[in-house]
Amino acid sequence: MTTLNDLTNYAEPLQPNATDIRTEYLEPITSSKYKYTFRLDQSGYLDTNSMLVWKPQAVARGGTATDNLVRLNSWNGALGGIKRVIFQVGDNIINDVQDVYKYATIKNMNMPQSMRNGYLGHYLGNSFFTDVMESAGEAPNASSNLAVKTYTEETNGRVGSININHGKSGLDGGIVADGTGSAINSMPIGYDTSTNHQVGITLGMLIPALAGQKIPLFLFDKQRILLTFEFNTADVYCNSLVPADIAYNGGGRGWASAGDVIPAEVKLVVDYIIMPSDVQNELMAQTQQQGGYKLEFYDVVNVEKNIPTGANGQEQLVEHRIGQNNREVHNIIMWKETAMESMENAGGASKRGCVPFGKFQKCQGFSREEYNVNVNGVDAFDHFVYNPVSQYNEMKAVLGQDLAVCRPQYICDENTCASQLATLESGLLGTMKPLGLSLRNGEPLVVGGGRLIGNYPIIWKWKRQCHNVSGNNQPRDDHTIKCNYFCEVSRVANIMNTGKGMNVVVSY
Repeated sequence: MTTLNDLTNYAEPLQPNATDIRTEYLEPITSSKYKYTFRLDQSGYLDTNSMLVWKPQAVARGGTATDNLVRLNSWNGALGGIKRVIFQVGDNIINDVQDVYKYATIKNMNMPQSMRNGYLGHYLGNSFFTDVMESAGEAPNASSNLAVKTYTEETNGRVGSININHGKSGLDGGIVADGTGSAINSMPIGYDTSTNHQVGITLGMLIPALAGQKIPLFLFDKQRILLTFEFNTADVYCNSLVPADIAYNGGGRGWASAGDVIPAEVKLVVDYIIMPSDVQNELMAQTQQQGGYKLEFYDVVNVEKNIPTGANGQEQLVEHRIGQNNREVHNIIMWKETAMESMENAGGASKRGCVPFGKFQKCQGFSREEYNVNVNGVDAFDHFVYNPVSQYNEMKAVLGQDLAVCRPQYICDENTCASQLATLESGLLGTMKPLGLSLRNGEPLVVGGGRLIGNYPIIWKWKRQCHNVSGNNQPRDDHTIKCNYFCEVSRVANIMNTGKGMNVVVSY
């Protein structure tokens, strides 16, 4: 029991103060149409739930009206709009990730459909629902008073096939022939920002250094702490229901044009977590010791490569050297970006396979593709991984859980295509098929949990069987590919108190 003597015993440390959270709205210190820079205070910890918020605003396309005729894509919504993020302390770059929307989509939106739409959809504006066609002539929400189009009209769906639920998703692209009956079901983007939905992305989704931890900003004394965000143009992540854009029989694809949507009212909502003084003082004391304080975090290196058009009927083999010498690598993810014309059907008319994904929000899969990875001079597998289920299992090892997509989005081999599990016009076949390799050793560590790469560069070997025409419900698979290899590597920021301020040195 506590006594008066206990209260006067100064040898015992007092109970630490309560943790406080200070929330601030920050305006950018510099900005342009697609680039915004914010400066953070050197106080407390930066929380992963801090958020970048803005309102998408429609812009007239010359003489063509776009008011309430454009929308964020249904798959990843506003997340597809972030092109690059830079986290900088003084002259040191903590994270600088190009095409961060691709990596962030795989790592942070991998959850069941209900959570992805119900939870993240509130912030990102994504709304992507699928349904299995159970009877001929079936339509979503058939019991409603609205004249909802059938799955056959929308996607040439057949009984048993998986279709996008166009009555429930964010956008209905109209019938397969010419886009008739298209509609934006939720969150249209207009000229007036006061009526547009505000979207937000937590910094933990965009900045790898914040993954699973908080950054002690108070250690960076007399250092500028800057966050810079670059946005994509609207054609990358927005859809358009302007009549010319959805005339599928006339070459329409459902894409927005580059200037149709711009970010407006861009702000940063920052949560500074003020820990008890005893906790912060203990961390400050570590910076005064020999070697200083070491902040361990993840960095994501984006290596871009290109694959040329393949010859019809030929097997195409490429080897990409993606380096990472003398770095500790945890995971590698291959993202394949192609022109959306790969969704063309045999007749040449293109039903908007792009509509749920925008122009470049899909990771293209191919009916026959195989890969192997040479690490430290030795192949990771004793054969090329060719079975799509085996490829799926490798992605599970990278993510730590199953990739939460419907089967035809990942597995798009010839048998799946011929079985009509999803029709070519549905926009689902092979639209989310990243390939991956986990190099983790099982230890739950940032530094020490991956594999150290020596003087041999990592070599990614990949091959596909090319066809320049689609047939038997199979997409074309000979297109030029832009490859992004996202390498998760360990990084350390060494923070030392020099008496004249904190010295920060960042190294791999």
